[in-house]
Amino acid sequence: MAALLALLQGGLTGHRVLAATGTPEPIPSGFALILLHDGSCEAAEPLLSPLRYEIIWNAPVTLDADTAAIRDGAVEALAALLVADPGLGGAVDWAEIGMPEAEVMSSPSLEGHGQLPPVFSISVPIRLHYVADSPAG
Repeated sequence: MAALLALLQGGLTGHRVLAATGTPEPIPSGFALILLHDGSCEAAEPLLSPLRYEIIWNAPVTLDADTAAIRDGAVEALAALLVADPGLGGAVDWAEIGMPEAEVMSSPSLEGHGQLPPVFSISVPIRLHYVADSPAG
């Protein structure tokens, strides 16, 4: 997760990239707010001799922007980063991007930060594939 966050922060310049904490964050004008969520283990398959586990970790990323064009540009930049470095600098065997799910939403929790609706939001699943010594990853 740390390698994915570092890749996003280093490669998505101008956009605000953070690990999701549940605290409302303002959307930067002209850029996207990109939140990396903790995610969950999708699969932990045993590999024998020696016993190791092939892990698939689902790490969702949420992108919020004040226009659909900014949001879509951020998604394209995110996809390009993963295509350019699918191993996240050697941290995983490979990372793949899933099908984005877009929506237009209004979030009253953001209004305290001066953000006016609508907010163009998209969720992008990223699957991290790697091998670990335990099923806990």
